[in-house]
Amino acid sequence: MSLLAIGACRESMSDAAVAPVPAAPPSAQLEIRSAAAGDTLITVELHVRGLHGADAAGAVPALPISVTASVQYDTTRLRFLADDSPGDGALRAVHAAAGRVMVAAAHATGFSGERFATLRFAARDNEAYRTLLLQLTELHLTDATDVRDRVAVRAPVVVR
Repeated sequence: MSLLAIGACRESMSDAAVAPVPAAPPSAQLEIRSAAAGDTLITVELHVRGLHGADAAGAVPALPISVTASVQYDTTRLRFLADDSPGDGALRAVHAAAGRVMVAAAHATGFSGERFATLRFAARDNEAYRTLLLQLTELHLTDATDVRDRVAVRAPVVVR
């Protein structure tokens, strides 16, 4: 009787060990960083996660090669200062108009990281970042697949 119980325990343990861990769906999000507590300067980074790394079979997927996005904001609470994007070899165009910053970025061989752009703003209050709204209008991989519709746009998050 004890052998039957041991066999049943072993079987359930092996099932759990082989079950694949579900991957998080791709997401785009603005991350807000303050220079210091109470500062009026904030850095806003556009991150796209879940498009890098090998799949369950070990195949490396196509990399993100281009992105176009707009960041909308309340001009009574935020003022756009400058593009402060990383020097990663990507070609970027940033166009700021009242209440909206358009960002287009492309990399010849694909972005190797998750950060696509960095923008600096002057904030008139500590909650001004809540007016930021991200919209993706284009996101292509190196295999020419448009994955914009598969990427969930999440609410901005403050990183301290």
